[in-house]
Amino acid sequence: MNIDTLTLYKNDDTKYRRRIFWWSLYDWANHAYITTTATTYFPPYYLAIATPVFMRAGTGMTEEATKALARDTASNIFAFTVAFSLLVAALLAPVIGTYADFTDQRKRLLVRITVAGGMLASLMFFLTTGMWILALVLYLLTQVAVNIALGLNSSLLPHIALPKDMNRASSLGYAMGYVGGGILLAVNTSVFLFAGRLGISNDVAVRIAFLSVGIWWIGFTVPFAINVPEPKILSLTRNRSKAPFRDSLVQIVKTFHEIRKYKELFKMLIAFWFYMEGIGAIILLATIFGAVLGLHLKLLIGTLLMTQMVAFPYAIIFGRIPDTSNTWRGAYLSMVLWTAFTLPVAGMYAQAVGILSIPRTFLILAVDQAVGVLLSLSLGRLLFAGIVKKIDTRRAVLMGLAIYVIIPVWGYFLKTKAEFFMIGWLVGTVQGGTQALSRTIYTSLLPSSKSGEFFGFYGLSEKFAGILGPLLYGIVGQITHSPQSSILSIAVFFIIGIILLSRVDIEKGSKAALEEEQAVESSLMM
Repeated sequence: MNIDTLTLYKNDDTKYRRRIFWWSLYDWANHAYITTTATTYFPPYYLAIATPVFMRAGTGMTEEATKALARDTASNIFAFTVAFSLLVAALLAPVIGTYADFTDQRKRLLVRITVAGGMLASLMFFLTTGMWILALVLYLLTQVAVNIALGLNSSLLPHIALPKDMNRASSLGYAMGYVGGGILLAVNTSVFLFAGRLGISNDVAVRIAFLSVGIWWIGFTVPFAINVPEPKILSLTRNRSKAPFRDSLVQIVKTFHEIRKYKELFKMLIAFWFYMEGIGAIILLATIFGAVLGLHLKLLIGTLLMTQMVAFPYAIIFGRIPDTSNTWRGAYLSMVLWTAFTLPVAGMYAQAVGILSIPRTFLILAVDQAVGVLLSLSLGRLLFAGIVKKIDTRRAVLMGLAIYVIIPVWGYFLKTKAEFFMIGWLVGTVQGGTQALSRTIYTSLLPSSKSGEFFGFYGLSEKFAGILGPLLYGIVGQITHSPQSSILSIAVFFIIGIILLSRVDIEKGSKAALEEEQAVESSLMM
């Protein structure tokens, strides 16, 4: 446990909780890039500026066939770029994380990378038709920046929150991210929808969205930078290393050799790697999947905005399910299961009807959730009272992954626009909770004195997890030329992840981490 956090908790509970809030605000800041740029606007905008270039290369085909082939080619190149950008981030994350441990500069490095990433994100404002190579370069660099920054921010978690608050703090971070990212996305969507009345084109509206992301990302990092102090960390190398970068590389090699000390943590990394392949692929490729299917950009944006709003309460709910002190755990579990069961049924209804209007789709979703809330607060709370006692943090993640399997399978059979909305709602149900609780599990398995280094490896696993998913999507797409087959292939990662995570012994791993932390403290006292 971090001594500074424990002392703060004993002396000033209000200050302690404010520190958690300011830490979580960074998710509010960086999710602007994730929601507006990476997930919503960049993929379809990239297709729009790249497709004309690839169309000119088509010969001997009709214009419609040439355009379809050009969009498909551009889509697959984008998927390969996603994979490469995450590979770069994966290789850099452990080095930068370990460097942060050696220099005690977690927060300072995070702020510097944020400034660089935010400026690059805003430079996307200047992208126009034909500039597809520059677009991919800027995308690659900003993806590297945001992913390394996320790892550094996560490495601060064991230094700002007590063990009993890890689930709550981690879930709050993800929830704040969805709200912050959702608000900016809503603003940018309004500008896009009313572009004509504002006297600008849709193209300019999208570029304004890119510009706003960098301003938002950097601007909301300022309160975090001011209010979250650089943690006081126990480090065997603190103030001793004269060549921190070189020593960081040496330490990474040493950790690989000593990984047997952290067997459960290593098992968690592998499991996390596999199921994040699926989560990452769905997040990064959702809009381009919908665009290739011919769904209008406004529909895609509306779906993703809805997903952000849904993810906020469900991230909080997931954080409460493993909390043994919470008397509403049964109701929370009931609500998650209700949504996972009833939305696919609603999808079957949409297919049977054939054409289901967007207002009617939202009415179905609203009624479904309202009934779910009423039943969960009354019958569900009692019905699942016994079952929920057996659900710890790991089992809550396993439940989320089981629900995730439904999503790519449903995507394969998708036939209506209404189903795309429903799938987006289901994604929001599990997206934040599974990632937040995964971060909590990992935090419990590592010694806090090496949080930067180990969250570097967490980032390594997470970023490598973003490589195989898009890569498999692209390969299957090239072979079958079927986006449905591409999305179905993602299900395999969730299934493997469930199998591997079920074999992680968290109690044993936490004990090993505590023993390592005690060894570090003893070494410093000698």
